Amino acid sequence: FTLVGLAFLASVIMIGISASEMRDFSYKKEYGLIEDMGLKLEKEVNIASYVENGYERTFDLPEKLENSVGYSISNTNRSITINSSKSVFSVGVPFIKGNFKKGSNKIEKINDKVYVNQ
Repeated sequence: FTLVGLAFLASVIMIGISASEMRDFSYKKEYGLIEDMGLKLEKEVNIASYVENGYERTFDLPEKLENSVGYSISNTNRSITINSSKSVFSVGVPFIKGNFKKGSNKIEKINDKVYVNQ
């Protein structure tokens, strides 16, 4: 009977450890998704800031990352921040005017300034 109790205790401990590992994996995966989104937007802004005036590009941002992770985008003049329910990622960028949004986005360079959805 003692062996059954000991086996049950070991099972409970293993389940607890597994649940903790799964939670860790979930946080890391979500952070990786918002980090990828932030780096993608940083690349878009950097390209627009380095090319000639008249540059224009339209691209889409998904409603959810991998069809399951909700997120929001905010930016100040020199940074972009991606938030999800579990993580936050910010990246510095050259000065931009305007805001990114889910769905269709237009980035352009006019008179040496980068505009987003303007």
